[in-house]
Amino acid sequence: MLKIKILLCLFCCLVLSACGSDEKKSVQPETLKVRLAAVSPITMEASSVFGATLAAKETVEVRAKVSGYLREQLFADGALLQEGALLYRMDDRTLAAALDTAKAQTAKAAVTWKNAEVTKNRYIPLAAKGAVSIQDRDDRVAKAAEALAAYNSAKAEEERAAVELGYTSITAPITGYINRSAVDVGAYISVGSTLLTTMYRMDPIRAEFSITDREFTLFTNFVKEQGLDPNVLLRCRLALGDDRTPYPHEGVIEMANPVVDRKTNTMGIRAIFPNPDNALRPGMYVNVTCMLGHYDVLSVPEAAVVDRSGGKAVFTVDASNLLVAVPVEIGAVHDGRRVILKGLSPDQSIVVEGLVQAQPGMRVEVVGTAAQSAAQK
Repeated sequence: MLKIKILLCLFCCLVLSACGSDEKKSVQPETLKVRLAAVSPITMEASSVFGATLAAKETVEVRAKVSGYLREQLFADGALLQEGALLYRMDDRTLAAALDTAKAQTAKAAVTWKNAEVTKNRYIPLAAKGAVSIQDRDDRVAKAAEALAAYNSAKAEEERAAVELGYTSITAPITGYINRSAVDVGAYISVGSTLLTTMYRMDPIRAEFSITDREFTLFTNFVKEQGLDPNVLLRCRLALGDDRTPYPHEGVIEMANPVVDRKTNTMGIRAIFPNPDNALRPGMYVNVTCMLGHYDVLSVPEAAVVDRSGGKAVFTVDASNLLVAVPVEIGAVHDGRRVILKGLSPDQSIVVEGLVQAQPGMRVEVVGTAAQSAAQK
């Protein structure tokens, strides 16, 4: 019985000793080792992104200027053509005959006019000598003027017939891509009403989008705050497809509607971009980034920002080597660093390593900077 009591006492002592050891550990936790990084100012580009649709610089409908039957198509559908390239030929026999008739009428009127001039020039001196009456002289002068007018009219008719005959050869009005032909060879073409095809000039190409009245107000306020010149054309960039592939050529804002659409509260904007390889086509949906200017902001490594109840925060170390949680308002990520809009100043250092166990009020030991850690790796 005595042995059992002695064993129970020894067991209780061991338990109490273990509890005492655990209590000491909880009272004296291990110091957390952390690394710091400086809050750095960076220069950022102020920009806004908009969804836009591409449109051709010029879109020209090709129509006939004279009526007649289509005799020949001289281009391949979808081809890139130069201005002046021959597109169609129409049946020109009727107009060629009309030109020949007009030329004959001009020649006839020229003979009549020349004879009237000869007679007029003969009567004028005779009237001066009294050999013919003044009335006869005036009649000859009037007939010569009438013959000249008839000649001029016939000449104008000949020129009109020549122009109409030239219209039977239909040429490309611009340099650009041509759509498929809307009519077949042999079809009758009515002047002005029959659409033959459409051509598109794609270099440069336009991007059309809209901004809200609120966005316009924010933009004008930013221009005033940053002291930017509102007359300078804003530069723009394009991104293509769902993966936002950057387009290599920059563009500029070409125009903005002067009024806000009351139905949608938006303003139409049009930017223009070089398209030397015709890689962009009308109708494509793209993203346009408009660069408004540059401004200075503070930034920290992305790893330094933690989630706290009520928002985002970073940790700093005070003079007593205790952690302090500082609420911050964050912006975008720029070159791997998180923009800090509010909450920090340029002379501060923040914790970037050792944050997994970090809690406000915890005692820490600063073992170096993030730059030193990166150099050791």
